[in-house]
Amino acid sequence: MPGLNSIMDTSLSALYAAQAGMATSGHNIANANTPGFNRQSINYAARRPDILPYGALGRGVEIQGIRRIQDEFLLSNMRVQKSRLESYSAVDSALYEVEAILGSVDNDHLGNAMNNFFNSWNALAQPPINSTLKQDVVSSAISLVTDFHSISDSLDDLEANIEVNIQSEISNLNRLLDGVGDMNAQIMAAEANGEPANDLRDQRDYLITQVSEIAEISVLERDDGTKDLILAGRTMVARDMVTHFEGSYQETADGTKMTIVTQGHHQEVVLSPGKLEGLMTSRDVHLKDVRDRLDSVAKNMIEQVNSLHVQGRTANSSGVTFFTGDSMHTIDLNPALKANPGMVATGVTSAEGDNSIALAIADLANVGAGGSSDQSVGDEYRSMLTVVASKRNSFEFMVENQMNVVSTLETKMASVSGVSLDEEGANMVRFQNSYNAAAKIISTVQQMYDTLMNMV
Repeated sequence: MPGLNSIMDTSLSALYAAQAGMATSGHNIANANTPGFNRQSINYAARRPDILPYGALGRGVEIQGIRRIQDEFLLSNMRVQKSRLESYSAVDSALYEVEAILGSVDNDHLGNAMNNFFNSWNALAQPPINSTLKQDVVSSAISLVTDFHSISDSLDDLEANIEVNIQSEISNLNRLLDGVGDMNAQIMAAEANGEPANDLRDQRDYLITQVSEIAEISVLERDDGTKDLILAGRTMVARDMVTHFEGSYQETADGTKMTIVTQGHHQEVVLSPGKLEGLMTSRDVHLKDVRDRLDSVAKNMIEQVNSLHVQGRTANSSGVTFFTGDSMHTIDLNPALKANPGMVATGVTSAEGDNSIALAIADLANVGAGGSSDQSVGDEYRSMLTVVASKRNSFEFMVENQMNVVSTLETKMASVSGVSLDEEGANMVRFQNSYNAAAKIISTVQQMYDTLMNMV
């Protein structure tokens, strides 16, 4: 038969349950703005009842555990999408810098320098030929060479900045991997009694999400509660054991290049999408493509102008190359022409009025003249600008779309795992009422005890 002690025990269980619920709601509210925090809730269950002849009589409530509210599928998907977003953003940022170096449509300084160069030849070709205009040709050529060199130097600076960012992200990645390994060790120790360390798991998941922004990862959870991180096909974190990355400089056909390798073994890493991969792709693919195209423009300019100018004759010279070098970094005006602009040839003969060479060189702006490219110098340059603009527009569009995808997933995550202050406020009222009701039962039982004692 149930007695007052049994009723008191049942009420005390309700009291403790309400206290625990209130404490959990307070914890949720306190961490509402904590990055990576997942709201927590208590799993309640009815105690095993007393079996009596007339039925099962309940004995109150018990707390089975405190669980984190989390959707692993959403979290995994969000990490993948964030990896892609960071990759696209890194490339988009690099292409933005390239556009700034090359100039806008309204401020295309290299294009303007090329137009000025060809226009100076066109002016020189107009009869009667004015020999003083040869100085304008030399001046415009020097300006063009200076612009090529300036762009080359700016691209070098951009590449150097990208490499600095790569080194910085490698350091960040190593720091985060160390943090995950440290969290694994703490979780193993904290969960030795079988209870989950919810707050430590939140901190670890937040670190793993930050890792995924730098490089896409696969996560494998062990039975002991630790998580292994597999990155670029390698297990970088196994329990509390961590493998680091580092930058390695190697000689290649294009000069010294930095690659990412694992520390110790120095094995080159082919990264999955993420900020690091985006930076590496910006440097090794997109920036290299722009440099190669500009080198081709410069080489085309050098070959086509030289192929015509060496046929020229003046009163004091014949067959002089106009440009030297074979790329935008090495292009230069023949020092002899700098010293003596009169050596600029206008025709294939030294006869006065022969403007065939000047007209042919002026036409190179729109007509090809053989050499390494069938395109005219102007067409090749405009084609390069179109490619860069098209890439930038594509990645800008991809970034915008990817931001929408990530934002949608974050909203879903917040609806599942985030703390709602309104909901927690309602829970506090509910737990307070439960606590007051349980306390009232205990007070009533106490009065019943007093009545019983007075009867004795």
